[in-house]
Formats: sequence, C-alpha cells, structure tokens
Amino acid sequence: MAFPVEAAIGAVATVLVGLLGYRQWKRTKRSGSFIQDREAAYKSIWEALEEVHIYVRGQRYQQDEFDRLVREANTRLIRHALHIDESDRMLAAAYMDALAGVGRVLAEMSESEFAHGMALTAEGMAAPQGYAAAFRAYEDARGAVIRSFRQAIGAGQI
Repeated sequence: MAFPVEAAIGAVATVLVGLLGYRQWKRTKRSGSFIQDREAAYKSIWEALEEVHIYVRGQRYQQDEFDRLVREANTRLIRHALHIDESDRMLAAAYMDALAGVGRVLAEMSESEFAHGMALTAEGMAAPQGYAAAFRAYEDARGAVIRSFRQAIGAGQI
C-alpha cells in the first residue's frame, strides 16, 4: 500500500490556507475593533468639548463651572489617549482655551444684546470692536477641531 502523497499535500495545503485565513480574520477583527473604539473615543471627546461650548454660549460664564466642564473634557482626553492623535489633543486644548477667552468676553458684556444673541445663535453676528480677536480664535480653533476629528473618524471616506 502506497502512501497517498497527493492527498497528504492537498490536506496540508488546505490546513495552511485555513490557518492563514483565520489569522487574517483575527487581525481584521482586532483592527476593526480598534477603529470602532477610536471612533467612539473621538465622539466622546467631541461631546465633552461641546458641553463646554454650549455652556460658554448659553450660560452666564463662571470660572468654577467652566473649569469643571474642562476637567471633564480633559479626563476624557486622558482616558482615550490610546485612540486620539497627539495633534488632536493639542487642537482640543486650543479650542478649550479659545472658549475660555470667549466666555470671559461674554461675561463682561452679559447684559448686552450681543451676549443675548450669542446665547441664542451667534450666526452671522459681528463681534464688537475690541473683542474680534477672541471670537476669531474661537472660530479658528473650532473649525480646526471639526476638520481634524472628521478626518480621524473617516468622515471623508463617506
């Protein structure tokens, strides 16, 4: 009785192909999980940043409350550091700094019509003279965060 060489080679090849396919599937599954976790991290941080933003625009600015919201955002940045690019952490910090500047400006003018308009919409409103730099910094920082976060979660691929 002769050893079936062709059958043995076919069986070994089948097992190897199966193992390679399984290895590739595991790698894809792991990277897919990382991508989903990364997307969730960016969304979580965006929500925290927007809590700060909404507070600044819609409430009477108080440093203690602002600091509490910024701490929450920073805590999320620390917790999700594995998934967030360093450059995006820096953009988030710059955005929060710009929001602090706008908050201080709005606190100074909280009784004015401008402050009321900012709380309601801020669309198309020109900043009063002397405050334009704070609002420009805020708009630039917000735009940079939005563009970078969208790119990080793959929004440009849709």
